[in-house]
Amino acid sequence: MKITADYVKAFKPADIRGVYPREIDEELVYFIARSFVDEYQHKEILVARDMRLSSDALQAAFVKGVLDAGANVIDLGLVHTPVLYFASGTMELPGVVITASHSPRDYNGLKLVLSEAVPLTENGGLKEIRRRLEKGQFKEPTRRGKVIKKDILKVYQRFVLKGLKSKGLDKLKIVADSGNGMAGILLPLLEEKTPLKFTKLFEKLDGRFPNRGSDPTLRQNQRHLAKAVKSGSYDFGIAFDGDADRIAFVDEKGRFINSAAIGALISAYLLKKEPKAKIIYTILTSRIYEETIKALGGRAVQARVGHAFIKEKMRKDDVLFGCEQSGHYYFKDYFYTDSVVMTLRMVLEIYLEAQSRNLAFSDMVKPYTVYEQTEDAVVEVKDKKQSMKLLEAYLLKQNPLRIKKFDGLFVDFGEVWGVVTPSVTEPALKILFEAKNKTLAQSKLRAVVDFAKSIALK
Repeated sequence: MKITADYVKAFKPADIRGVYPREIDEELVYFIARSFVDEYQHKEILVARDMRLSSDALQAAFVKGVLDAGANVIDLGLVHTPVLYFASGTMELPGVVITASHSPRDYNGLKLVLSEAVPLTENGGLKEIRRRLEKGQFKEPTRRGKVIKKDILKVYQRFVLKGLKSKGLDKLKIVADSGNGMAGILLPLLEEKTPLKFTKLFEKLDGRFPNRGSDPTLRQNQRHLAKAVKSGSYDFGIAFDGDADRIAFVDEKGRFINSAAIGALISAYLLKKEPKAKIIYTILTSRIYEETIKALGGRAVQARVGHAFIKEKMRKDDVLFGCEQSGHYYFKDYFYTDSVVMTLRMVLEIYLEAQSRNLAFSDMVKPYTVYEQTEDAVVEVKDKKQSMKLLEAYLLKQNPLRIKKFDGLFVDFGEVWGVVTPSVTEPALKILFEAKNKTLAQSKLRAVVDFAKSIALK
């Protein structure tokens, strides 16, 4: 069997994602569905999608593959990604969401989970699925499956809002930038059952992403949000990526708050309730996050960058909470997966308490914003492994205090430190640096990026 799409590029370490239709198309998705059913002998599969222009067609192809393999489809429809995790966790079923998350508009992909929202990775399912579709040998079922449509949003709504304290929420002024993504469906769900009322930006679903890019942690994508927050007396602002599994925060002055600062804030909140709890960090999160966990008696656990790897580690080590630099926040109480609503709930509760002491949002996060971290610099390379070796040699020649190898390179020069790590989703390296002095961090970043670009094609 010959597959037209350049599927090798679409199979990433943590999910399946590529340019549509060059690297992922309906034919490929159909055979992935057949392989998924055959490999695990599934009887029912949850299927959801986001609003990308190709998601309808890819969902139809996946559904056909599941039905032809003899399994039933429970169609969740158009929902943000954490709803799939909720459905999988509560219904104890495998599933898929058709999405490319924060990637550019010409991408699409699949996030596959087993029962209880356990993600598939290159070392846990994706290799087996790829092997099956390459062989092209599929079981002949005795029956064809059927489609069962299920609206789970009301049940999800009750779950994520259960126990939320409403006092003071009606007085908050929050700007929420959906970025034309799935938060356009999520935010009305929150407003419907709480006193929260958001000033909304770009809430209309549009897979063309006409107003900004899908990654809310990039400064260039925060311009509209920052301007809106500064235009009125707002408490803070929030923004989401395309499938609404990432959330970014800006303070009352429209300044972006590093995700690690929010992670440290939540960690301090959780460690008061569960002292000595385990909390996940990665090579990319700001140093303040790990320092806060340890200072408060928590147990900092390092994991590989990438949602699927963090979820694996959380389950294995029974970790309470995790934060990624990219704006993902993970909760044991949310099936060890990421939830923007759980994140927002905790930040709201912490902020209302801070507000009672006449603190602004910026005051609340100030203890966790002592370091200046650059944005990710993404350098496309021909060979990630070879480029990492050359970069390690380059950094060693600069006599760092230490270099740590875990999921990339962490290099510490004393006053400035940073990381170089291979991208999980792209043929590229990610580079960032951090220091108390912003100029120093940016200067070191430029030097390392220049070298990375000089070896990119080697």
